[in-house]
Amino acid sequence: MKKLLQIIAVVSLMLYAIESNAQVTNGTLSADWTFTDIAGTSQNLYTYLNAGKTVVIDISAAWCGPCWSYHNSGALDALWAAHGPLGGNGVSSSSTDDMMVFFIEGELTNTSNQLHGIQGSTGNSYADYTQGDWTLNTNYPIIDLSNATPGASALLTGYHLTYFPTCVMICPDRTVTEVDQYTAAQLYTSKGTCSIAVGANDAQLMAPSTLSFLNSNLQSCDSVIPTFRLGNLGTTTLTSATITYDVDGVTQKVKNWTGTLVPYSNATVTGIKLGSPVAGSHIITATVSNPNGSTDPTSVNNVSTAGFIKYSNTVGQIVSENFETSGIPSNWVISNGGDPATWSNASVGFNSAHSAKLSFYNSTSGDVDYFSFEPMSFSGATAVQLTFDVSYAQYSSTVNDKLQVDVSTNCGVSWTPRYVKAGSSLSTNGTTYFTSEYAPTSAAQWRHETVNFPSSYLGQPSVLVRFKGTSAQGNDVYVDNVNFSVTTGIDEASNFSEVNVYPNPASDIVNVEFNLSEVTGVSIELTDELGQQLVKSEQGNLSTGMQKYSLNTDRLSNGLYFVSVKTNKGVITKKLSVNK
Repeated sequence: MKKLLQIIAVVSLMLYAIESNAQVTNGTLSADWTFTDIAGTSQNLYTYLNAGKTVVIDISAAWCGPCWSYHNSGALDALWAAHGPLGGNGVSSSSTDDMMVFFIEGELTNTSNQLHGIQGSTGNSYADYTQGDWTLNTNYPIIDLSNATPGASALLTGYHLTYFPTCVMICPDRTVTEVDQYTAAQLYTSKGTCSIAVGANDAQLMAPSTLSFLNSNLQSCDSVIPTFRLGNLGTTTLTSATITYDVDGVTQKVKNWTGTLVPYSNATVTGIKLGSPVAGSHIITATVSNPNGSTDPTSVNNVSTAGFIKYSNTVGQIVSENFETSGIPSNWVISNGGDPATWSNASVGFNSAHSAKLSFYNSTSGDVDYFSFEPMSFSGATAVQLTFDVSYAQYSSTVNDKLQVDVSTNCGVSWTPRYVKAGSSLSTNGTTYFTSEYAPTSAAQWRHETVNFPSSYLGQPSVLVRFKGTSAQGNDVYVDNVNFSVTTGIDEASNFSEVNVYPNPASDIVNVEFNLSEVTGVSIELTDELGQQLVKSEQGNLSTGMQKYSLNTDRLSNGLYFVSVKTNKGVITKKLSVNK
């Protein structure tokens, strides 16, 4: 039973559950282990894997009701009889002889008596209660782990055990897959996903779908160094191979690998720098060939891929975007987590017709998508603030999609979240849930958010900021009016704030409003995308309070401009779109 530890309360004969979020990570590699089963036989995992057998393990607890039901379903008995090692107790003489089955008692406080159906003195705790005699008519090996068993805790941790029963399948190449409480036929069908040695020389690069964690954070303003896992699926020791690296279909590097890999063993291959001059998302394709100088007989397992993000190493403008002119800017980097749905342009906004949207409704749970801006310079800044408008509705009270804003000062090597909201805290619709795909229909369904950047970011010459959405397969989120206010000056406290530029987009005139906290000289400047100054208006000393300046834009071409309000203590710049 997924995500639940089943606890039997004997007196009331009821089941209780403890919620858990972690589980087996498919594609991880199993460490080797050796334990003695209850018949006194030493059992070593890699001995079976090296022989080309696929291993299925049922990790259960003597007190666990769902475990007992699965144990008595006969699924593993049937698997053992039809596919277990020839000569094994209860194994058919016509067995395919390509699988091994284990039962492992995973409750480390349980006793041998519980496995044999002998209940303790109270019979109402983990260490006392048993569902029955687990050994009765069980022909495959039973391993009884306890706190005193060397390596027991490491095994349970390695398989990310968080509930009983947990059933895993381990392929000869050591990769682990959770198989749930399958029938014998389903288990044997699942074995078909395992790679099996068929020739003397056969190299493989393990599939990215099961080893994506190797390259889960490949991003840089320069080059990246991917990691791939090379495996030997040949019947002889692999000592050499050629690995070709392509980026977006173009070969960049070739590595002549040498080493020693016995059959079914594997090793990581890394150290090769790859990159692209173009900012955005890219694909690395690694292809292995020439195992031991011969032709590889199985090309289907020779290719593995990894995605990476290349950020611009040129500092861009301070971001101020309302999505009205051309939607999501082309110089923003969108990273798709895998599902077709990712950040896209929406035809609805906050009191406007456009915004950015992430369709959690059409994404699988756990899918992660980003959009990131060009690097911004906070050099000389005395204050940095991000504001944006957000709209989101939950699918139900238990579905918690998440939106966050991350910041990096090392070009994407590491990120720090500055804003994180999920589920009800992200929702702008209270306890009103939407089971059809959500789109806001009124301004009341939006909320204005403010993110203040701490002093550690002030003075940084290149800062990356990204919006990150993590799907719980709930409902859509919308983001509009993304604006950064960067105040620069010699004093820590600015003498003006609340700069507003409207209407935006503008056609013939734009108004600039700002609030002064003291009498001070003010200048207002208008520049184009290339930084060319088009207007500079010295306002002289202005009094405290709200001020308004109107700028004629009827002679400006359609496009993007920047309005800056300057005093002796700083400057705030806002983006302006002109659209006639």
